[in-house]
Amino acid sequence: MKSIACMAAIALGLLASPIAAADQSYLGVWTITTSQPAPWAAADVKPVASDLKALMHKQLVFSADRIKAPRPLNCKKPNYEIKAYSADMIFQGGLTDPAKQAAALGYKDATIPTLETGCEGAIDFHFLDQNTAMFALNNWLYKLEHKKP
Repeated sequence: MKSIACMAAIALGLLASPIAAADQSYLGVWTITTSQPAPWAAADVKPVASDLKALMHKQLVFSADRIKAPRPLNCKKPNYEIKAYSADMIFQGGLTDPAKQAAALGYKDATIPTLETGCEGAIDFHFLDQNTAMFALNNWLYKLEHKKP
């Protein structure tokens, strides 16, 4: 009986999260809108110029069978999984003061829905909400916004 109650609680938790496990609302067109130094980076860190040129204001298209995007975000045959991360897990565990830094970045909940793509490079997308996500590359954070039809 306890296991049924536990399973029901887990299911309700997934449904209440901004992006539920079975939800594929991440599919579609996203645009990289802003960038900033990662919180763990040295104060004098500069972005990799080629990253900025390749990524800023560019589109990513998440579809069932591929991610059409500039390198290194492009991917054939992604294996998408939505996972629930805590602040200490986002950006591959790079935050040095996870709760404080995650809040400063705009993460409001203790559980952060994260899209793992299963692609080379292992870049994960951490959702602020259903239409906004962030990823890290070379000590720099990039924000994506979902274009709704």
